[in-house]
Amino acid sequence: MNIVDTPGTNVILQRQQRLTEEFVPRADLLLFVISADRPLTESEVTFLRYTQQWRKKIVFVLNKSDLYRNDSELEEALSFIKENTRKLLNSESITVYPVSARSALEAKLSSLDLHSAHTESHWRIDKFHELEKFLYSFLDGTRTGMERMRLKLETPIRIAERLLSSCDTLIKHDSRFAKQDVAYAAGLVDSLQDCSAKVENESLSWKRKALSLIDATKTRVVDLIESTLQLSNLDLVASYVFKEKSAMPSTLKIQNEIISPALSDAQKLLEEYLTWLNSNSSREAKLFRESFDNRWPLIIDRNTQMQLDALELLKIVDDSSLKVLENLNVAQASKLFEEEIRESFLGTFGGIAAAGLLASLLTSVLPTTLEDLLALGFCSAGGYIAILNFPVRRRAMIVKVNKIAVGLALEVEEAMQKDLSETVKNLEKFVKTIGKPYQDAAQERLDKVLVLQSKISKVENKIRTLQVEIQNLHVP
Repeated sequence: MNIVDTPGTNVILQRQQRLTEEFVPRADLLLFVISADRPLTESEVTFLRYTQQWRKKIVFVLNKSDLYRNDSELEEALSFIKENTRKLLNSESITVYPVSARSALEAKLSSLDLHSAHTESHWRIDKFHELEKFLYSFLDGTRTGMERMRLKLETPIRIAERLLSSCDTLIKHDSRFAKQDVAYAAGLVDSLQDCSAKVENESLSWKRKALSLIDATKTRVVDLIESTLQLSNLDLVASYVFKEKSAMPSTLKIQNEIISPALSDAQKLLEEYLTWLNSNSSREAKLFRESFDNRWPLIIDRNTQMQLDALELLKIVDDSSLKVLENLNVAQASKLFEEEIRESFLGTFGGIAAAGLLASLLTSVLPTTLEDLLALGFCSAGGYIAILNFPVRRRAMIVKVNKIAVGLALEVEEAMQKDLSETVKNLEKFVKTIGKPYQDAAQERLDKVLVLQSKISKVENKIRTLQVEIQNLHVP
């Protein structure tokens, strides 16, 4: 049996305190000596709490018990110590030996037989004898000595248990962070949906601008049609209607003042739209990459081919919206407009001219004045009908222009949506590409932690089995 007298708890030097604490794991039994003049000081209470992580068996020794004047004072002190240590150690079995080291030493030095001391003055010597008897009982191989064997075997078990507890705490900490990393990586990828919804919402203003430009152009064309196709302009435009090689003023206006400027504005708007898409995509891609790199700065080298290939994904956009405008021919549109104007005027002039020619023929043939009047009335009715059809032709032309504008608006909107969808899709591919190594690394770390947790659990089960076997030790 080795009895180690450590510096104690209420010491000046921290080195001495550490020495006491570091020896606790190696001890099989702790003899915790308390002074009767100051039982359970603050430092002693702190030290007792520390020992509980090793679950050591503690026997309390109340020294200087000769300071108490009678048994009542001693019992009061013992009750105080037991009550408080039960709470600290969370145990109902508390052993306290009240002794007087000085009295025992004096008795030994005077060769007093401790076994024969029965007087009241020697009761403290008897108590010291009980402590000695308790300690020596660990040396023999009797049933009482089995407690010593259990304590000796439990010491490495307690150390292993404490180490496993520390490992388990660290592994649980790592597991929590590994799960957070996995969730963080997955959350970044999933946040693409919010990013896509945001871009989709912001793109609405660009679409509204494009559609507004088409609608404004259509309105100007309709106004030009209405101002041109007027009966008051029949004689004014007659010279242009019957001269196929001569361009009408309205044709030049629609080409140079309406469609050409509108087309230029539309191209500029859609170029800005595509620039916005590219800029927005690049900005979001940078934010995603920085989020991954800041979380795991040592996983990926930005100069790897994978990173370069991922960046190329952001540049793949078909520019469908601009291609819609490329198919528009201003000269052809102006020519079609002029043909519609000519057809409307020719139809009106044709009706009026036919009515005038018929009236001339009839009046030269019919003999009576009454018959002349009937013929003139009949032919005037034909010209009148031709004039009545003029507004119908104008409305038909306006309907045709509205139909063309609606079709163009739909085509431009679909093309803008296609460019948007391609940009978002490429951004998603980029994030998933650069995020995969991070996700794999986070998942690999989590898998390793789970394996370690499983191993720790198996060792803990083995330790519990050993503890049961130790408690079941018996003398053959």
